[in-house]
Amino acid sequence: MTDKEFMVIVKGLKAVYSDPKFLADDDAIEVWYGLLCDLPYSVLSAATQKYMMQSEYPPTIAGLRKKAAEITAPVQEDMSELEAWSLVRKALANSAYNAEAEFERLPELCQKAVGNPANLREMALMDIDTVNSVEQSHFIRNYRTALDRKRTDAQISPDVRRLIAGLRMDGAPAITERMEVGQID
Repeated sequence: MTDKEFMVIVKGLKAVYSDPKFLADDDAIEVWYGLLCDLPYSVLSAATQKYMMQSEYPPTIAGLRKKAAEITAPVQEDMSELEAWSLVRKALANSAYNAEAEFERLPELCQKAVGNPANLREMALMDIDTVNSVEQSHFIRNYRTALDRKRTDAQISPDVRRLIAGLRMDGAPAITERMEVGQID
């Protein structure tokens, strides 16, 4: 999205939300543009219009990114917790000896909720009542967390995701080094 296209969106927002504190100066507009510029104009425009039709309060950057993620996300791509648990239960039948292969066949979110093939093997060797109560409960909690994280990550720009990943790999000293050389403001 170009800065001129973004200014069209800003004009629309200012027309609807007339609070003088909302996007009050060029610095605020520049920050907003920096955090939204990775979105295609058509997506941000639709997200902004959707937001304006649904809320009487001015948006935040996070609010617009959330609407954009809702627009671009495929409808119901994620399975329910119980559907996911059903796949894990099927995998358990063969996991006492083939946990690695069964783990690899699971969808990514199920893998995140289970953790690793060793956990799958351990569940396969447990008492069925424990699996159907305690382990199912743990799985559902972990699956919800993985699903929430996936949805939240979809709202973050690719540049910020790369920065976060770099910080995780580099560690705390790298943050200080980048700040000293002016790479992070």
